[in-house]
Amino acid sequence: MKGEGPPAIHALHGFLGSGKTTLARQLETELPALRFSSDEWMVTLYGQDPPEALFSEYRSRIYALMRRYWTRALALGLPVVLDEGFWTRRERDDLRAEAEQLGVPLILYALSTPESVARERIRHRNQEPHSLYIAENTYNLFRPRFEPLEPDEPHILV
Repeated sequence: MKGEGPPAIHALHGFLGSGKTTLARQLETELPALRFSSDEWMVTLYGQDPPEALFSEYRSRIYALMRRYWTRALALGLPVVLDEGFWTRRERDDLRAEAEQLGVPLILYALSTPESVARERIRHRNQEPHSLYIAENTYNLFRPRFEPLEPDEPHILV
């Protein structure tokens, strides 16, 4: 899988602790591609534990800013890796429409892991400097927002 790939969007679909960032870093090197991680931008701009009341607003700002740069990278002929999660069907449909408008393929990678493993990964990651802190109850709070891929959504199972 080494070598320069054509411009494409490599997007990761998975819940907290599913291994998205690990895969994103691997793809960044193997393709090669430019990787965009909202968690990393969040920590850089707003700290490891941004206020809950502002988190959604901060995330929207970060995604808008990242979008500006990843669409530019695609226009320059570079593949991009979006280390997001694309939890909802609407987010994925919007990304598919964006890829079509930009004239580039969308490759969607689906990651899944047992909840116990995901929670352990999050606990471990919370101890690392410069990583976004995820409180225990955040997992439970966000879980109902996660929408699994539907049968009509092409993807690569990881």
